Amino acid sequence: MTINDLRGVLKGRVLLAGDDGFEQAATAWNLTVRQPVAAVVEAADVDDVAALVRYARRAGMTVTTQPSGHGASGDVEGLILLRTGLLNEVEVRAQERVVRVGAGVKWGQVLAAAGPLGLTGLAGSAPGVSVTGYTLGGGVGWFSRKYGLASDSVRAIEIVDADGEPGRVTAESDPELFWALRGGGGDFAVVTALELELYPAPVLYGGRVIWPEHRTREVYDAFLEITAEAPRELSVWINRLQPPARRRW
Repeated sequence: MTINDLRGVLKGRVLLAGDDGFEQAATAWNLTVRQPVAAVVEAADVDDVAALVRYARRAGMTVTTQPSGHGASGDVEGLILLRTGLLNEVEVRAQERVVRVGAGVKWGQVLAAAGPLGLTGLAGSAPGVSVTGYTLGGGVGWFSRKYGLASDSVRAIEIVDADGEPGRVTAESDPELFWALRGGGGDFAVVTALELELYPAPVLYGGRVIWPEHRTREVYDAFLEITAEAPRELSVWINRLQPPARRRW
């Protein structure tokens, strides 16, 4: 079987270099990162993911997975890029305070589904980031001081393993793999869905305040004073920005 033969095996779209749409499909979220992959596969479902992994195993090729490409490094030359954007199901189980999300779901979809039920997930600061990529990387968000990292809220992980077999991993079924998948790095499996805890949606106050650069020391001192004894409900970030060609006042 050649890589072109994948088109007859998978339900989803397979794009090779030179195909219409290949460059766009291979592009990361960060447009400065080039991804010279051998092919892009847009999986239609979990069966597609399993079939692709089995093919890659036989062919001696490597699969790298990106829901959206926010964490792209560019170190993907000759690999098969698996896009999981079509795995976009969201199931909120309000009584259990749990949400099950496919690997292509973005945080905005989860918050839109959970919010009317008085619940929220441990999202970051942008609704367009994928839940899976963010969570498997740890996931530091606005509620992290109160509830911990997003990866701490994972109940179960649905995967396709290196043999191309679907499975479900929990702290009880495989504690070592469960630990490793939640921020351990490495290619342990392709994640196809997550089950996450939800939390009561609080009354939220937030925003950004910007000061001119001559007040930097004053702002840093205030930040240190506030955060030294801040309650768990308060999350505060401080950044020093220097825009290019900034205007002098």
